[in-house]
Amino acid sequence: MGRHFQKKRGHEKLLKLILLVLLAASAVFAAGALMPRQNDSDRDSAIVTKKTEPAATNSEVNTARQDFEVSEDKPQLQSAARAMQADSGKPLLAIIVDDGGHQMDLTKRIAATDMPLTWAIIPYTRFAGGTAELADSKGIPYLLHLPMQAQSDKDGNGEYLVGRGLTEKQIREITAKALNSMPGVIGLNNHRGSLATSTLEIIEPVIYELKDRGLIFIDSKTSEKSVAYNVAIVNGVTALRNRGFLDGSQEKAEIEKRFDEIVKLAVKNGDAIVICHFRPVTATFLEALSRKRDSLPVQLVTIPEMIEMLKNRSR
Repeated sequence: MGRHFQKKRGHEKLLKLILLVLLAASAVFAAGALMPRQNDSDRDSAIVTKKTEPAATNSEVNTARQDFEVSEDKPQLQSAARAMQADSGKPLLAIIVDDGGHQMDLTKRIAATDMPLTWAIIPYTRFAGGTAELADSKGIPYLLHLPMQAQSDKDGNGEYLVGRGLTEKQIREITAKALNSMPGVIGLNNHRGSLATSTLEIIEPVIYELKDRGLIFIDSKTSEKSVAYNVAIVNGVTALRNRGFLDGSQEKAEIEKRFDEIVKLAVKNGDAIVICHFRPVTATFLEALSRKRDSLPVQLVTIPEMIEMLKNRSR
């Protein structure tokens, strides 16, 4: 009887010892799982590391290819999730339709193409509000197409024009008022403005206003001397550059030829932006393009989609 009791107690001690060993092993495994992996940490750091740019000046224009830069505090753009689901891996081409706000018939025709486009609307035009409302109803992102002084303009003074002779405060006030007139804009591109975008003192206040609002900037590149893109990047504003104009000619064949050139550029560089306008021949071209877009060697995207896709592809 005593020997049976001692044997039973011996079994209990053995079971307790095994249980303690198992608990200790579990604790070690859990601690190891919670420790950060070096590779994961390195990868995350690489994603958020940002490239610094030299300060832009009027005499020096950085011509290195930097079509994509995203500031960390930019707002979420509506089509971002859609963009990632629809990314085909093809080179990207974004078409901006400029000079919106002067009429509605062509605007409605182009809206009916149901194709990824980005509009640019001139503030205070007769149909600026109606164009913005139509874009909103169709899910079309749109930019403020801000009038700026060109080299050919005698002066830059005007109630709605950004140009020479204005103080920084005045330029910011004009820009702010125009942005407030269309609260749904995703950002801004310049209307004309070959002089304004080439002059640091004129373009900087515009960029400062965009930075404060978390909006993007598209340099229309109406001048090869433009410093606007660089100024945006230096100030942490999400910025892209136009690579050409599609409808300088009103001949359909010329527009098609120009489009083919832009497509080749997008294929070569991985992405491109092209600007066209609300014109009858352009509307006809876009209607035809919408029917064959899936067969193109590029993926047509909106500006917000391009930003998100390039951001994710660069990771």
